[in-house]
Amino acid sequence: MHRILPAALLSMFVLASASAQTLSLDKSGGAIPGVTSWKLTGPAGAPYILLFALNEQSTPIGPITLDIPLDFITVSQALPGFTGVLNAMGMATPSFSLPNEPLLADLVISCQAVAINAGNPIVSNLVRVTPEVAGTFAPALNDPTVPIIGGTVATGPGGELLFVGGSGPVAQRYLSRTEEWELAGATFGVGLLSQSTTLADGRVLFTGGLGLDGQPTNAAALYDPITQTTTNLTMATARAGHGASLMGNGRVLITGGFSIFNLTDILAFFQSITGSTEIFDPVTGVFTAGPTLLEPRALHTSTSVTGGQVFIAGGLTLLPIVNIPTVSATAYRFNPSNNSFGFPSFFSGARFLHSAVALSNGKVLLVGGLTLDLSAFLTSLDPTQIVIGTRTDGQVFSPGILGFGTFATANGMASGRAGAGVAALPNGNAVVTGGFTLTIDVPTSTFVAALSETTDRFVGSNNTFTPSGSMAAGRVFPVMTALPDGTILILGGGPLNAEIYQP
Repeated sequence: MHRILPAALLSMFVLASASAQTLSLDKSGGAIPGVTSWKLTGPAGAPYILLFALNEQSTPIGPITLDIPLDFITVSQALPGFTGVLNAMGMATPSFSLPNEPLLADLVISCQAVAINAGNPIVSNLVRVTPEVAGTFAPALNDPTVPIIGGTVATGPGGELLFVGGSGPVAQRYLSRTEEWELAGATFGVGLLSQSTTLADGRVLFTGGLGLDGQPTNAAALYDPITQTTTNLTMATARAGHGASLMGNGRVLITGGFSIFNLTDILAFFQSITGSTEIFDPVTGVFTAGPTLLEPRALHTSTSVTGGQVFIAGGLTLLPIVNIPTVSATAYRFNPSNNSFGFPSFFSGARFLHSAVALSNGKVLLVGGLTLDLSAFLTSLDPTQIVIGTRTDGQVFSPGILGFGTFATANGMASGRAGAGVAALPNGNAVVTGGFTLTIDVPTSTFVAALSETTDRFVGSNNTFTPSGSMAAGRVFPVMTALPDGTILILGGGPLNAEIYQP
């Protein structure tokens, strides 16, 4: 075991007092095989050393104390880039290539850096690297203190993520550098079929959903994670199963939803689908009426896209004039600059309860969803005549000029998926997880319902899906969010644990 620092650093540690300057350490990568990188930020021109260990313990060295022992300091001295000088921008990016050795997935590598600024030693925050075989899922190092079902995610400093709306009136903070959780105060308790939208300033807007009486509510709330305070608001219309997305001007577009939730009267349930919209201004805290949807819709997707617009696609709808319920196969882009939805784009395969994500190349991916055949029901008004199926394809929207755009079909999913999780990856790719398959056809005595733990990777270069690793258990509408190190955190949707996907 080596406890010897480089002589120059050691003399500075012994002779100097602690400095008030800060040293920040972040990580990225961690794939087996693949490159793991660290980003070190501190005073320009400061000499540094990046240390690592396979355990953690308090280690005093002169005026500073590390969180890790110095077991591998001679290895750090030998590795290229693990010692050096911060550049003129006060940065260094050491890296290391992990070999193709699956046994590395059993390790937790704890890292910390030390630098010298004007003769004073400074120590960075602790970072934990958990290597993982590429294309697989692994249990997170720690699970949330309170189970997370759904909700949304707000990004904070230092890779911190704030999860709200999915644990009742409790907010939780995830510290991605160390893969730890902590409680973050009280927030607003939302109901089923509500929406949680993160604003540009980090506050979170909650809208609608089913109230305590089981009916859509017009209640809304604004949560401030800094002050941990909640302001109660009221929308003009009660709605559940609606859409809510942040626009480029900082406002939130709220679209459609059910105004009545009564499954004992299916026809009234469908006819309660609303075409109204509202726009929330976070500066004034006021909801104002927006333009009416060209098609009323509920259980659709609403996605913030390039240019500050919002992409509305699919969902349950009503045919114009005759008000006959059906499923939509159209999409619209709402442009906040002219307050309009523009022209429709048509895709193959009407769907609702599908998933959507904006890709890094400016396109939008729609994934799976449910189909609905109401033809026999509308003749007999017998709910047992409703036929439900699950889509096995995706649709890729490519924007065009003057508000136009086109869809292309993406095939190859491992199974039909409704309520799947989806997250964008670099280069126009995405990962699709979980969801459920539902097939109901009473006349033919067909009933299939199953959760899925499988995963597909969407390849944007050829619009296809390929199988990827499987989760430990099936999830429905899980919360998926990209972490600063390039991995994807998945939680909620059923299981109480958290998992991490390594692309």
